[in-house]
Amino acid sequence: MARKTRKKALVLGIGNLLLKDEGLGVRAVEVFKRDYSFGPEVSCLDGGTSGLGLLTYIQEFTHIVIVDAVRAKGAPGTVLTFPGDKLQSLPSLKSSSAHQIGVKDLLDIARFQGLSPELALVGIIPKDISAGMELTPEARNALSAAAEAVRAELEKFGFKATRKAA
Repeated sequence: MARKTRKKALVLGIGNLLLKDEGLGVRAVEVFKRDYSFGPEVSCLDGGTSGLGLLTYIQEFTHIVIVDAVRAKGAPGTVLTFPGDKLQSLPSLKSSSAHQIGVKDLLDIARFQGLSPELALVGIIPKDISAGMELTPEARNALSAAAEAVRAELEKFGFKATRKAA
């Protein structure tokens, strides 16, 4: 008898908090957790620069929204979303060499191991990824829009998250 899998979503923030805007993914997930309510079927994780160590976490989820700083054309602070079927065609999902392995590499290994969660990426274009813990103003101003993009991606997957009253 086939086991019925319960839908579970992971909001995964990736980035290095010691390299200014490189930490955008982690910071955006913090804002999402602070500003939105969601049920127990949605979990948030600071993936930092864990690389392969994230495999043990992602295997229990049917849906994953990855939040990360991404290199792309556009103004710093621009929030971009990519559905899962577009992730493999992106040249690189990591914004710098700070990650042990890139997100794309992690997803390739997960797929090789038979894991196939539905995916989406919320990417934010960084301005400065030099040493330092403070986000640039452009990055800081993008955090609310990135958190809202996370909510929208979860909704597309069938999960509910609502903005908390101010």
